[in-house]
Amino acid sequence: MRVLAGGALLVVAMAGPAAEGAAGPVPRTWHVGPHGYYASVQAAADLARPGDTVAIEAGTYPGGLTVHRDGAPGRPIRFTGVGGTAVLTGAGGLAVGGHSWLEFTDVTVSGSAGFGVYAVGAHDLVFDRFGVDGSRDGGLVLVGTRRVRIAQCDIHGTNARGTAADHEALSIASGSSDVEVSGCRVHDNGEEGIDVKYDDAARVKIHHNVVTGNRGPDIYVDSSSTVDVYANVVGGTREATKAGIGLAVEDYSESRLLSDVRVVGNLSAGNAQAGLSLWVESTGTMRNLEIVNNTFAGNARGSLRIDADRFTGVNLLRNNVFGDGPVDPGPFAADHNFAGDPGFADPARGDYHLAAGSAAVDAGSPVHAPAFDLDGVPRPAGAGFDIGAYERRWP
Repeated sequence: MRVLAGGALLVVAMAGPAAEGAAGPVPRTWHVGPHGYYASVQAAADLARPGDTVAIEAGTYPGGLTVHRDGAPGRPIRFTGVGGTAVLTGAGGLAVGGHSWLEFTDVTVSGSAGFGVYAVGAHDLVFDRFGVDGSRDGGLVLVGTRRVRIAQCDIHGTNARGTAADHEALSIASGSSDVEVSGCRVHDNGEEGIDVKYDDAARVKIHHNVVTGNRGPDIYVDSSSTVDVYANVVGGTREATKAGIGLAVEDYSESRLLSDVRVVGNLSAGNAQAGLSLWVESTGTMRNLEIVNNTFAGNARGSLRIDADRFTGVNLLRNNVFGDGPVDPGPFAADHNFAGDPGFADPARGDYHLAAGSAAVDAGSPVHAPAFDLDGVPRPAGAGFDIGAYERRWP
């Protein structure tokens, strides 16, 4: 409301109730920021209904955000940064709780005293170009949460409490399912990077991410089933017991089972432990694991480390470059792997593409090999499939 010359009033209808249309309430946009109607994100969020958008001007907004309302099928509530990133600061971070049909785009949560984001029992969530910049506990945490897409995100500086922190930089936990994580950077965090844990029917896809510099492991799959880890670059774990990629069964698990996990087409290099580790805390079963077309190199404790007690089903090691030397395949059926330097382009500078004349070129098996390499180059590019994460490009 504005006062005009002569004392007349001008009513601005930027925040009134949504009008009714033939298909229900007409979606509204609730503007937040210096040029909007609301100064706080929370005030606008409390008014938003299914189908509405909370448009937040680029800038910093204290107080965090606690979601109190669901969207609806086909009518999510959207929180969107406008003209850049909207940064939400505050001790409480972003509390999603059990609310569903929500989308967050160009929003970053910074400096939480607990979790950056916490959702429990929710479903149908989207985090796109989303960030977590520092938190005392885990960064983006999903517990018992279904149908989630996390894309082009940047998560760093989480788990400031170290090993005392709850959850990890990006946790997909305890009954969460149908989650896809792609195109994200998860780096420089105080615990694991991306962690899938205690999910007996996870149906999780983790692909095309860069996960580096975490305490480690960078990508960790613990006591879960149906998980695909492919086309990721991982490296630089800081703790001597942590691999770049870890597959595990911990004692907290009730099922004590890791099953149907595919690790395909990844680069895992420069880690404080192995490129890939398989570990069971006391007892557990690993079943139907595929480790195919990965490149492991420059790791302090070898390419592959197996410390697990029981394997069943069909477990496969194929088309991998074990750049740190020979490995003991243990219970795996192993073929078409290469141990040692196959002829990397420039390993001193972290370039693990295959050089001209590499012994890994055209030397792989096409069975279970991915259709594209880590750069998106179609396989095969030459006379046959190459070994490792990269396909040698030809003129």
